[in-house]
Amino acid sequence: MSVHTSARRFPLGRRLLIPFLIVCGVAVALVGGYGAFLSTSLALPKSDEHPPLLIYGAPFFLTPGLHPVDSGLLDHLQRLDYKPVAAAPRVAGEYFATKDSIEIFLHAQEENRLSARPVRLKLMNGIVTEVLSVSDGKPLPLMSLEPVLISGMRSGSRQVREWIPLDRVPPTLIKTLLIIEDRRFFSHFGVDPFAIGRAFWVNMTRGVLVQGGSTLTQQLAKNLYYSPKRTLGRKLREVMAAMALEFKYRKEEILESYLNEIYLGQAGPVSIYGVGEAAHRYFSKNLDELSIDEIALIVGLIKGPNAYSPVKNVVDATTRRNVVLRRLKEEGIVTEDAVAQAMNRPVRVMLNQDVLTDAPYFVDHLLREIEQGIGMDIPDGVRIYSTLDPRAQRIVTQVLQEGLTKLEKRYPALAGVELPLQGAAVVLDVKTGHVLAMVGGRNYQLSQFNRAVQAHRSAGSLFKPFVYLAGFEAARDQGTTGLTPATLLVDEPVTLESGAGSWSPQNYDHQYRGPVTVRTALEQSLNVPAVRTAYRIGITALTSLLHAFGITTPLADDLSLALGSSSVSLLQITSAYAGLANGGVVIHPVALSNMVREGGETIWSPALDRRQAATPQGAFLVTSLLKGVMDWGTGAKARALGVRGPVAGKTGTTDGYRDAWFIGYTPDIAIGVWVGFDDERPLKLTGAQAALPIWSELALRLIPRDSPDFEAPVGVVQRKIDPKSGQLATAQCPEKRVEFFIAGTEPTVYCEVHGGGLWERMKQTFGLSQ
Repeated sequence: MSVHTSARRFPLGRRLLIPFLIVCGVAVALVGGYGAFLSTSLALPKSDEHPPLLIYGAPFFLTPGLHPVDSGLLDHLQRLDYKPVAAAPRVAGEYFATKDSIEIFLHAQEENRLSARPVRLKLMNGIVTEVLSVSDGKPLPLMSLEPVLISGMRSGSRQVREWIPLDRVPPTLIKTLLIIEDRRFFSHFGVDPFAIGRAFWVNMTRGVLVQGGSTLTQQLAKNLYYSPKRTLGRKLREVMAAMALEFKYRKEEILESYLNEIYLGQAGPVSIYGVGEAAHRYFSKNLDELSIDEIALIVGLIKGPNAYSPVKNVVDATTRRNVVLRRLKEEGIVTEDAVAQAMNRPVRVMLNQDVLTDAPYFVDHLLREIEQGIGMDIPDGVRIYSTLDPRAQRIVTQVLQEGLTKLEKRYPALAGVELPLQGAAVVLDVKTGHVLAMVGGRNYQLSQFNRAVQAHRSAGSLFKPFVYLAGFEAARDQGTTGLTPATLLVDEPVTLESGAGSWSPQNYDHQYRGPVTVRTALEQSLNVPAVRTAYRIGITALTSLLHAFGITTPLADDLSLALGSSSVSLLQITSAYAGLANGGVVIHPVALSNMVREGGETIWSPALDRRQAATPQGAFLVTSLLKGVMDWGTGAKARALGVRGPVAGKTGTTDGYRDAWFIGYTPDIAIGVWVGFDDERPLKLTGAQAALPIWSELALRLIPRDSPDFEAPVGVVQRKIDPKSGQLATAQCPEKRVEFFIAGTEPTVYCEVHGGGLWERMKQTFGLSQ
């Protein structure tokens, strides 16, 4: 019986063995084939592959008339790593300042083919009078400092990296890395069985995942080729990739790639890859300048770049750093005294100024503008020269943050809600349309939604100046019967037929003031006179004018448009107001100056989109009215907050107090501010209460103290009028006011309320009139 049984089993074993061997053979062939495929397809990045896309701010021009203090010249020099010296600078990157001059040894600017050279700025009363060559004392043409690097992109992630060769990495850093992460790196074949066994044992005995057994090569393969998702399949592919890399490359090449590719956390919106970038971003140092405690912190980050981030959690970062330092002491790399001193030093992160000047919302908008303009993805390695003023950007970022915090402290109902109070701000160059600064929200890391561009909110009273501008433009053909700043409008209850039926507008305070001039109506932001004017000129004229000023969002086809019932973006409405400042010339706002290849060849530069949306005379009349808003109207709080000089501006408050706006401008720059909640919850605050204080602080810090006044264009005349009657003032009028008019529309009748005018008529007859 047993003999027969054995005979049966032996053939059965053979029959099972053959399929098993076939399966094993196929598996080996598949694994071998996959390994061969990986060996040919996988490649380590090199220093010259996929160079980062570098984004620069606008150049800082050195010109006569420059005010070094107001312009932030010395601050700009420091951010470009210029060093102050006690005598005339001798090498590029030095400067010497006295009360009479500032001598700067400029860096070379390869893109502009300019060699390093010293220049002297002569000063008089703190203002630059001449820009001279130090070598021959001759005046120099337009000179500028090199632009500041504000950000960069590589492989879709916001980062700026310089590839560090292995021979430039300090030996202490390499030893620390290998001790903490992969002590058998130079002896294993990409996978370390001992490390895997140790990790398995520790994790099993503790019952939780405490250790991993990945080698540096496995970590590199995971970072380069695979998603961070933990699955058995991904782990097996990672192992195969690591072995393929070890077969294909020398250990030194793998180590160099690892040191340059390992993810080490975030500094603001900037992703940090590589030990060189970590040293630069966290400590503002080169690798060879790092202390042992800083090396330990960087190596300690590898285990958990965000969990142990010194930016987010100093306590956990310190604990992890000290763990690394103790290991170094145990291995004899560092003495006990040196470790004790290092552990006693607090973790001090000195974020490099590149991080502080990074403008994430602006950069997002800039890249979107370029991609739409060229109709394709942006090539690797290009250099993008933007319109951003880094100093203005820092100021706007700081002021908006502080302003929102102050509002929450002053009005506690705004704080402690699930969706926090938000704000946005934009600064534009009136003459060029350049976006000088842009902040699209309170915290980019929490919300990348750009409220300066992507949010469309009701404009509120911001449309009122355009209502009156449309009336002024129409008045050219109507003579003295047309609308002027002195025209009397009736501020009384009224019911008007509109596109949506009959409508009875009301003022903000539910009060009525009787007859008021156009100037008073706009200065006090009265609703009823604005709606009456819109009814008078027609919605079609108002819609056409708003479109001409760059408003592309859908507009209501009824009289509510006069009160800003339609939505706009902050960038659009600020650009429209910049058009008023620019004499009716609207320039489409741009964030890009030009994009060039490494050799300096221009790839793309946006065409200037410039159009005359209104006459210079009409635009000047509105600017004159908006200057009155700042002096006597709803924007007068800005004067109380310290804003001086010629500025024009307008508050904006929407129905239900959901949005608070303030847009203001000088002949050179326009500044727009919006405050509100993302879910359109009521603020219960006006534009003057919520947005104006932020705008005022920006104006104080961004508008030069000697900002020029607005010049009246040819075709504008001025007359003294009586604001009660809107007619020419006489000696008997108790109040007189100088008012501007488009020539041919000025009043010719003397005040009929207070009488008189005989003497004025005589002067006019004999050519002695005003």
